[in-house]
Amino acid sequence: MQNNDFRIVVSTCDKYIHALRPFAWLLKKYWEKPPDVVVLGFTPPSFKLPKNFEFVSVGRMEDYPVTKWSDQLIDGLNMIPDEVFLFMLEDMWITRHVNARVVKMAYDYMVQFEYVARLDLTGDRWCAFDENGKRPGLHGKLGHVDLVTSNPDGQYHLSTMPAFWRKRHLLRVLVRGESPWQVELDGTPRLGALRNEMIVIGTNAWPIKNTLAFRGGDTGDLLLDEIDSEDVKQLKALGLLEKPA
Repeated sequence: MQNNDFRIVVSTCDKYIHALRPFAWLLKKYWEKPPDVVVLGFTPPSFKLPKNFEFVSVGRMEDYPVTKWSDQLIDGLNMIPDEVFLFMLEDMWITRHVNARVVKMAYDYMVQFEYVARLDLTGDRWCAFDENGKRPGLHGKLGHVDLVTSNPDGQYHLSTMPAFWRKRHLLRVLVRGESPWQVELDGTPRLGALRNEMIVIGTNAWPIKNTLAFRGGDTGDLLLDEIDSEDVKQLKALGLLEKPA
């Protein structure tokens, strides 16, 4: 590996692949020594990816409609050797400097404790209040950062937000024939049912802060309100927000 001990695994498709250009630009800006990235997609991009990016074609996009998004992920994960990886989607653009020290500690934690299925690198689990309005309980320390538990019966116990995953645990809860929304909603109780075998944890901080550019699912209507205005100006000036010809 060129940088770090782990890779970022990014899932994409032909429709969204152009999002990798701003993804890569913001990753380089906000991560001093960014990890290598493996992209699981279909048709290789028409534009050049950075040196630390590798593209892996899972097959033909027509064989993997959105209702079979989980099939693409299952097949793609079985094509790469990574057991612990940082999973992101192509429109999860980083919006501030990454706390690389905490991220590295999170990776080391995942390697040490094999019963951890997912370690969320955003503040998502910390903000997952229960039905009584209580925050999640603590689950030890990660340096100066508190680790927090994820309620197996709560919402988005399984989430596609930036997080470290252990591949064999993720593959146990993925089933074929599901959209990304079904993976999160229907996968959450499947993951929760394995609470005696694996856990999900997060932090009370945001080691990685990102936005979702395609929150509406419309690639022609980018949501840039959470990105620094100067970054938006530079991305536009470089033509990185336009679909390549």
